[in-house]
Amino acid sequence: MVLGITGGIATGKTAVSNILQEMGFDIIDMDIISREVIKLPEIIKMLTEEFGIDILTDGSVDRKKLRETVFNDKEKVDKIDDIMHPAIIKISQEKIEKLKGMKKKLIVVVIPLLFEVHLEYLADKILLVAASREKQTERIIKRDNTNKTDAENIINSQMSLDEKRLKSDYIIENNGSLSELREKVLKFLNNLNYTGENI
Repeated sequence: MVLGITGGIATGKTAVSNILQEMGFDIIDMDIISREVIKLPEIIKMLTEEFGIDILTDGSVDRKKLRETVFNDKEKVDKIDDIMHPAIIKISQEKIEKLKGMKKKLIVVVIPLLFEVHLEYLADKILLVAASREKQTERIIKRDNTNKTDAENIINSQMSLDEKRLKSDYIIENNGSLSELREKVLKFLNNLNYTGENI
């Protein structure tokens, strides 16, 4: 089974995937793949043709400069997605097929923007990692050393968790400690009958 993990900002997607990885499950993380894709020569070429060479540092795309270039410009953000998403999806699909060929019983794919980019077709089932708005805000402030207004603006810019809850097969509410989250992940695996299977 291919399990797609998604969520909102600061809900704990990475924490859940880390727990699963520690247990021996294979993880395909689209955020990590995107950082690999942005280093590909053909992607660098397309991005510089679109946004200019000022986004480069020592010949590589500087993610911070790229973010500043497209800041709050939806058309430019969409253009980046048009350039990068096909390669990210292709590599993800190749990794999924490779693991399927190895007869892996549970393949985990972390897809932060699963619903926004309409990638539901990549997964057999979808697990949403959710958290209260207060907990998200608190985590963003702590993690990014920012203020409450900026944190809430980031949350408001995303698809609501309530909407994602309606679209998901499973939900883990992550409002507590890491040990509590680990217990919830174990319970979730128990319900899937995957306990003890580190393949």
